[in-house]
Amino acid sequence: SFIVFLVFERISLNFLKKSIFPVLVITLFLIMATFLSPSISGAKRWIFLQGVSIQPSEIFKISFTIYLSAYLSKFDPRKNGGISYWIKPMLIFAIFWVLIILQNDYSTAIYFAILFFIVLFVSNMAFSYVFAIVITFLPVSAIFLMLEPYRVSRIFAFLNPYDDPSGKGYQIIASLNALKSGGILGKGLGMGEVKLGKLPEANSDFIFSVLGEELGFLGVLFAISLFFLFFYFGYFIAIHSNSRFKFFIAFISSLAIFLQSIMNILIAIGLLPPTGINLPFFSSGGSSIIVTMALSGLISNVSKNLSNN
Repeated sequence: SFIVFLVFERISLNFLKKSIFPVLVITLFLIMATFLSPSISGAKRWIFLQGVSIQPSEIFKISFTIYLSAYLSKFDPRKNGGISYWIKPMLIFAIFWVLIILQNDYSTAIYFAILFFIVLFVSNMAFSYVFAIVITFLPVSAIFLMLEPYRVSRIFAFLNPYDDPSGKGYQIIASLNALKSGGILGKGLGMGEVKLGKLPEANSDFIFSVLGEELGFLGVLFAISLFFLFFYFGYFIAIHSNSRFKFFIAFISSLAIFLQSIMNILIAIGLLPPTGINLPFFSSGGSSIIVTMALSGLISNVSKNLSNN
């Protein structure tokens, strides 16, 4: 992942801008290839090659960032103010979004939808257009949610975890108990117990709960502060960049990591239903950390041109 960071820190951003179409096509084929792979926990998120698993929806974060940055860099409200300008990126996004939904990866699809809406709003798209898109999206999203009974059961378990404390509500309850048991200072690094089989996905989706148990309230507060600082510096780099393309590269990259971290934390403290969203930089998962470092490399790449400002 560190090698990937160095590659994206040094690669020509203009080269990425010019090569985005083949990158999108490759990403599309990778996502479609997941339908040929076996399901894990009811979802087809991964491609398996010689014992190595690849999650193409993670790679889409990079493609998504570069494509939107390239497209939005050409936006001029005086020339492109109409809805017709936005049809192409919305259509491309919709194709990928539906494919991710069909993988039964509903949480990742919601994550990308929120990310997309925020970027559209920041890009000076008319608020009425953003509002109309969101209003259209909500019933469509609800329909996809209702199509799979296990998604509905997750929502009910999230709303009333103590109705099934040893079943569907177990993860939420175990996560909250771990955070509670950590107190202010925690039990000590490496001294936690929930990671020893008491909390499913403790090394990935619920690693924030492990941090809370071992490092306490002060430890998780420090971790949360790091994510806010990460986004602050990413946004600082974006607004001080010397082109609209570089602004969106830095902004979307930092927002993608920040949004994922906030969603994971909200899941751990019981404010969102349990999903497959992990915690950037902390959770295990090859595809996730590699893509996180790639996005970090893009931010660092943009920052290299700030010395004259």
